[in-house]
Amino acid sequence: MPTTEIKGFQVLPLRLPDSSGTSYIYFRKHEMKGAAGAQSISGRSLFVFNLPIQTNYSVIKKYFQQVAIGATVESFIPSILTDLQEDFYVDLTKLTSDLHYEEDSNGYKEIARKLPKNCGIITFIDKAAFQLAFNALKKLSNDAKVTNWPVPTLGSAFLQEKYQKQILDPAQLSAAVATALANFNRAEQESMEDLKRSTQVVDEDGFTLVVGSHRKTKAGIMGKQKLAATVGSEKAKSKLKKKEKEDFYRFQLREKKKAEMNDLLQKFKQDQERVKAMKEKKRFRPY
Repeated sequence: MPTTEIKGFQVLPLRLPDSSGTSYIYFRKHEMKGAAGAQSISGRSLFVFNLPIQTNYSVIKKYFQQVAIGATVESFIPSILTDLQEDFYVDLTKLTSDLHYEEDSNGYKEIARKLPKNCGIITFIDKAAFQLAFNALKKLSNDAKVTNWPVPTLGSAFLQEKYQKQILDPAQLSAAVATALANFNRAEQESMEDLKRSTQVVDEDGFTLVVGSHRKTKAGIMGKQKLAATVGSEKAKSKLKKKEKEDFYRFQLREKKKAEMNDLLQKFKQDQERVKAMKEKKRFRPY
């Protein structure tokens, strides 16, 4: 008996054009967490994994028109990693319901960024359409019935066209490289000028900043000044405070002792008032 479920994912067998073998995709219900926009499609979305190449919205829509008539597809969100050539490890136990999404002005780019490679989310127009599609796919999975996946024919012409698109025009490449080098040189020149100006900084007391031989960068020169000038940074304040000696000068010692004496005197007066009140209430028992 063929396997119909793996780690909570239903197994759906497919047949690709001009192929004698069987391909498999894995699907499950998808509950989304995050912004209000993500919550609005929660309960009517399907998570799919191991999608065939060249799968897009039109392919998804055409497939459900074959297997679940009436299940209207609203959108398809593929992973942005699908078209990359690098390999990515996919953990099937953490594919869905564990990701938090944030909707942006361009749709659901945040979702596409977080999806693993060859994965996607299919959203239906309402919960009834989703349930119709899910029941149809689950029945196909349980029966191990192979259905046709309506992607275009992927032959040598397709591969050649895709390869040609990766070859850059020599003139455009040369112009892009020249622009990048010009931007780099300009940024480097601005950094050197800024570094030179930093060595002439005069602080509030009128002292000129002296740069050590080991500080060759702007970050090294401006490190302490930036730390001290950070507005609202409690970390910077506490770090500087630790380096300050509170009893370095003699007047600091006198002020510290004076504050301690005033504190003791205040506590002594409070104790006297407490004893006086207890004597008036005849509750004072010194022994």
